[in-house]
Amino acid sequence: MLSTWALETFGPRAEQIRQGVAEALALALENAQDAQKTAQTELLHPFGFTLMSRKFEALASTFADMPDVETVKPPGSQHELVVLGGNLLFPFRYAKDRSVSVVTARIGDGRPSGLVQALFTRFGPRPWAEQLTLGGVEAALPEPATPADRALTRLPEGTRLVLIAYACNARAGLLDVWWGEAELLDRTGSLRWHHCEPIPLAGQAPAVELPGVAAPVGEASAFARGAMPAPALNPRPPYERANALPPMSEAPYAPDAAADEGR
Repeated sequence: MLSTWALETFGPRAEQIRQGVAEALALALENAQDAQKTAQTELLHPFGFTLMSRKFEALASTFADMPDVETVKPPGSQHELVVLGGNLLFPFRYAKDRSVSVVTARIGDGRPSGLVQALFTRFGPRPWAEQLTLGGVEAALPEPATPADRALTRLPEGTRLVLIAYACNARAGLLDVWWGEAELLDRTGSLRWHHCEPIPLAGQAPAVELPGVAAPVGEASAFARGAMPAPALNPRPPYERANALPPMSEAPYAPDAAADEGR
């Protein structure tokens, strides 16, 4: 089943695109594992370098024949980024095993590159909470545009950044894949997900969805399917009814109550 987010983002091609992403990453991981075996070394450089290039190349070749697809190669970048129907696909590895949750995913191991920062600034979702600047007017001025930022200006303003986060290692291969939208929180690469959902992988059990992820279209949530609870009624005592006393809906106000609330 496809989520509302996937259908709204990719339209009727959502299932085809989701499957294509999974197949492209699986191919990139297979190529990286082959490179590691061929190198016959315990160092993981062959695996890492091959995966870094092949994940972008595999996505580009997978969607090359699909309508409304273009690629962009910013200055200084060795890789072409795929823009599919106004959605810029950006894959990154968030973990080497399942001990790390995608919720705590970071872009890279250090400070995000100028390209990554430009992608979030131009095409990422609007931050839920704007950060306040304390350094005066000068500190609030925007940073100078980088070459990567200027190269992205030819893409339409409505372009959306779709993150593809995956966990993998040279021995086990591809473990989990997620996609969605997030904002870049700081210069350490921390993310705040606005939407994140798993991409099914062939031959693997589906990953557990994150709290707050929208239910697939046509499938009601567990709360909506449950029976409506009947509230317990507290009838008025016979004494009040016999003497026509007004109902007491709230406890009488105590003058000292406000002091106990800490206000």
